[in-house]
Amino acid sequence: MAQQASTHDSIVDVKGDAVETSDGALSDKPPGAVMPQPKKVLKRTLASYKMPTLMLTGLQSRKCDKFLPTKTGMRTTFGYFRLLFAAQPKKLDIYLIILGTCAAIGAGIPFPLLGILFGKLVDDLNASNCVKQQQDPQHLQAGINAKVLQVIYVSVANFVFMYIHTGCWSLVGERLVRRLRTRYFHSLLRQEAAYMDTLPSGHVTTRLVSDIEVIQAGTSEKVGLFIGTISYCVAAFVVAFSKVPVIAAMLLSVIPIYFLMAFGGGHYLKKYTKRISVHVDAATSIASSSLSHMSLVHAFNANAKLEYLFSQHLFKTQRDSLKKAITHACQVGLLYFVAYSSNALAFWKGSRMIADLAEGKNTHVSVGAVYTVIFVLLDG
Repeated sequence: MAQQASTHDSIVDVKGDAVETSDGALSDKPPGAVMPQPKKVLKRTLASYKMPTLMLTGLQSRKCDKFLPTKTGMRTTFGYFRLLFAAQPKKLDIYLIILGTCAAIGAGIPFPLLGILFGKLVDDLNASNCVKQQQDPQHLQAGINAKVLQVIYVSVANFVFMYIHTGCWSLVGERLVRRLRTRYFHSLLRQEAAYMDTLPSGHVTTRLVSDIEVIQAGTSEKVGLFIGTISYCVAAFVVAFSKVPVIAAMLLSVIPIYFLMAFGGGHYLKKYTKRISVHVDAATSIASSSLSHMSLVHAFNANAKLEYLFSQHLFKTQRDSLKKAITHACQVGLLYFVAYSSNALAFWKGSRMIADLAEGKNTHVSVGAVYTVIFVLLDG
């Protein structure tokens, strides 16, 4: 085998089982050679297409961790951007990403603007009830009508931005998974026929569908929602600090608690989700193989053993699903607890400032300003 390996440019397996030439094609095996290891062959073959690591190892689910948060955070982040531009995207894909990003940033700005307009409406209505002198009703009505029209304009702009970024990122995800499916199918066609016999029944189809769905879920409209949320947070705190800096600073101190809940709960959710995926894949493989080879199962009287293995995987799936549900429930409960506690803190401080305003101790804060801060930071 050593002499056979010396006649080729590169060797896939260190044992000399399979040979890959310089042009990326696999050569015929010499007489008496051992079957190539499918993982290494598929990895080198798919690597020639410069596909992401998710597709480089026979779509093994454990390799999806490359695109999940690990100790190498920067590498994971850049890996996600490489995933967006994987499989030779066209100019249309790049234009869709740019347009969707800009529209998502714009979609996060209208809601803080609505908070400013609502605060002005509250001030106008409060002034009409609190002032001693009689105001001109027509002047008051004209001012309110103008602000209502501004609210409508901002709402229409928000709808347009959200529609654009949702449509663009949905198209980006659809086009990306179509390219990946095509490249993966072409890579499978380059494998030897014996490679398919080494895999469980339905393994390639299951891995292809599930992994592609994960990629599509992480590169579609959720990306636009994430960018819009970041844009909204920045715009909301800018508006809040410009209106009532004291309340804004108090609510800013609550953000680390949200991050702690998100990362702590997300760690365990990812842990249990991965376990569930492994058990479900194993159970699906057992069921598919058993149904495909029913005669062999009856011939060797292996139905009881297969039923036991299948039930064990389902039991483990149920146990991990219960742990995942409990973790998610605790995370949501703590989230609402912190949110309502923040509301109580903001209303308490705002009422104190309004009371000082009524006594003439504070002339820089209005009812509408306090309402704007609470609206953009808590109700949003």
